[in-house]
Amino acid sequence: MREKLMGIIPLIVALVFVVAIGAYSSPSYAATASQTVTVTVPEAISIVVPDVNFGSITAGTEGTSPAFTVSNTGNVKIDLYVKADAGNFTSPTATDTIPITGFKIFSNVTGSYATFLTSYQKIYDNMNKAAQGSGAPTTWSTTLKLSVPAFTEDGTYTITNTYAAVKHNAAPPSP
Repeated sequence: MREKLMGIIPLIVALVFVVAIGAYSSPSYAATASQTVTVTVPEAISIVVPDVNFGSITAGTEGTSPAFTVSNTGNVKIDLYVKADAGNFTSPTATDTIPITGFKIFSNVTGSYATFLTSYQKIYDNMNKAAQGSGAPTTWSTTLKLSVPAFTEDGTYTITNTYAAVKHNAAPPSP
């Protein structure tokens, strides 16, 4: 039995030594770090405006266009401006013109019809951006009015309007 005891004692000493070394081995620490991740989404201003056909307006009267929709398809809130590119409607076949003094657009800004100018005027303030994810545009329905002077020669008259969108509260577009 003494032999067994003599064999066990070195074994016990060896285990105590291994346990002691394990208990005093290098400590383990947790580590944390913070990371800031940044991304920039560029501004994308985009609008869609359809052509408009008044149909027939009798000389000496005023007509209202069919309603049409202006769409903000961009990713920022916008202010919308419009201008007539000329002072008159013209016709390739008639010698008369129709002045823009009788040409109007319903304005979200004033809540009434604004007469077209050849310089930009704001017609919508703070139109919301397209919907995140789906991209569904924000739309606005409006109409135009046109007074045709009495005895205006028959024919088809046209004019081009330019719509400009700027980021809400930004400087208006240049003429």
